[in-house]
Amino acid sequence: MRRILVTGSSRGLGLEFVKQLLEKGNQIIACNRNPLKYTDLLELKNKFEDKLILIDLDVSSKDSIDNAFTMISKEVDGLDILINNAGIRFGGEKYCDELGKLHKEDFCNIFSVNTVAPVLMVEKFLPLIKNGRNPIIVNISSTSGSIGRRSRKGGGYSYSASKAALNMITKALSVDLEEDTITVISIHPGWVKTSMEYTENAPLTTYESIKGMKRVIEGLSVKDSGKFFDWEGNELPW
Repeated sequence: MRRILVTGSSRGLGLEFVKQLLEKGNQIIACNRNPLKYTDLLELKNKFEDKLILIDLDVSSKDSIDNAFTMISKEVDGLDILINNAGIRFGGEKYCDELGKLHKEDFCNIFSVNTVAPVLMVEKFLPLIKNGRNPIIVNISSTSGSIGRRSRKGGGYSYSASKAALNMITKALSVDLEEDTITVISIHPGWVKTSMEYTENAPLTTYESIKGMKRVIEGLSVKDSGKFFDWEGNELPW
């Protein structure tokens, strides 16, 4: 049994992570805003009881991260895996980040959730991660953040930049945490049909994506730290 914290766990990839990891017998700490209002999470709580801990967390708020750490520290003395899954595609309700349509506030909102929040989570939860068994930090990234694969036109400035910056954070953390033998990776989940905008035609289901990512995570060792993978285990260019 591994102790695993998942952010953004109320729907989509996060919820599917929670489901599949619980079915493997792990103890899951599911974090998202107002978790008690989500029927799927409550049903899982009733089914798995003490194996699932629901925590209220807004990753864009440092106070909320601090409060979550206090609550989680009362439940576990270590974390084996931290999955920084929470993310947003647009910073505003009707946002379109093409040249001529950029908005500073929305750009900053995306960076707050997709880039700043993951490193603040690691920073705050590091004492628990260091107490984990063969600890792993997983940052959910995207091929949109791969500078080496950027070729298409059509904007995507804020989301792509936020994921490219997240990849740099992954690399920096892997170097800083090497002596603690903490494995840190970025992973692309594939193009998945979720509630996120413009995924209606995506070829992958959340089940397929998480099944693949779970296999990748289970096969990691410290030699993989600082790498960027896709959901099938292929290494991607930065």
